[in-house]
Amino acid sequence: MRKTQDITTGRELDRRRVGRSAWGLYRETRRPGAPGLLRRLLATPRLIGSVLRRDYPGLSRGKLLLLGLLAAVYIVSPLDAIPDFIPVLGWTDDGAVALWFLTGIVRESGRYVEWESGQRR
Repeated sequence: MRKTQDITTGRELDRRRVGRSAWGLYRETRRPGAPGLLRRLLATPRLIGSVLRRDYPGLSRGKLLLLGLLAAVYIVSPLDAIPDFIPVLGWTDDGAVALWFLTGIVRESGRYVEWESGQRR
């Protein structure tokens, strides 16, 4: 099993671990009372706006920008764990990093939805 370099810690990121994280997100959305996937996806732009305005205390603006920038640089960079010119395999590490980042944002948006509903009470 090939591994990808984790851009935040420098450790290797196992693609199976990324897959389990995505599966964990799915299971998290299926819990009774938890915000569903569609609700989380619709809340993601609001989450990003609130983080950038520093309204939401659950995620710092610096962390969001750093993780987003690192993920984008890794995906765009020609230096990868597996070179992009290798068909299919070359794109899997980029896909794993993108999936990792998006899963984290959507998971955080679930916490944001809960925080947002608590703010309205």
